[in-house]
Amino acid sequence: MVDDPRKKIDALLTHIKEGKVEPDKAWGRIHELKDEYIKVLGKVYPNKNMEQSWHTYVGNKFQNVIYSIIKGYLHKLKSQDPEFKNFEVLKENEIKKNDIIFRKLAVKYGEYLLLPDSDMAIVKFADLDPWNSEIIAIISCKTSLRERIAQACYWKLKLLSSDVTKNIRVFLATADNDEDFVIKSRRRESFNGKSRDRIISEYELDGVYILRESFKEEWESIRVKRYEKLFEDLLNIFKKI
Repeated sequence: MVDDPRKKIDALLTHIKEGKVEPDKAWGRIHELKDEYIKVLGKVYPNKNMEQSWHTYVGNKFQNVIYSIIKGYLHKLKSQDPEFKNFEVLKENEIKKNDIIFRKLAVKYGEYLLLPDSDMAIVKFADLDPWNSEIIAIISCKTSLRERIAQACYWKLKLLSSDVTKNIRVFLATADNDEDFVIKSRRRESFNGKSRDRIISEYELDGVYILRESFKEEWESIRVKRYEKLFEDLLNIFKKI
């Protein structure tokens, strides 16, 4: 297909990962291709709901989008200051391949060691002694929660229960397709306009970052923010380590 927008998105993700796109602009750059996706592929699949197709397509790539954005952000930091050279973001399969990181993140259930359900981890590696490497945070990526917030909160509490893992932060990145984090006065189950899932997240998780263009700054709180704030928060954490 000539000028297939899906190929453009894949190329854009590569550029994002390489630090060639400003991380706070990356999600917007991807969404700029939405109209082209609907127009071009709508001609190929005339009987398909292209709006829904777009959401499904981006949803399937959502984890890779977040990974690429954070990878690009770390690439940018390292190019500016060698002090950040040991910070890395690892996908779940990369965590499993690294015996030290696996053991430092795993939760013990009797004789078993199990990894928390997460999509990636941000790690600071120690050159001289790998066992001194530090897992800064794990990140779960969801386009919508659908009652799954309890899962992320469960793992936060399990990490807190061990001296080995108690300092690992648990972050959630979400497109919030179901508007769980939007403050609405007319919500069936509402507490000052906040959903049940949002209230639980604010008290249990270390940060929730919203990749939703219509999410207003006045809806932010100390722990629920627009996704652009993630980079400022990470930088503050990195400087304290």
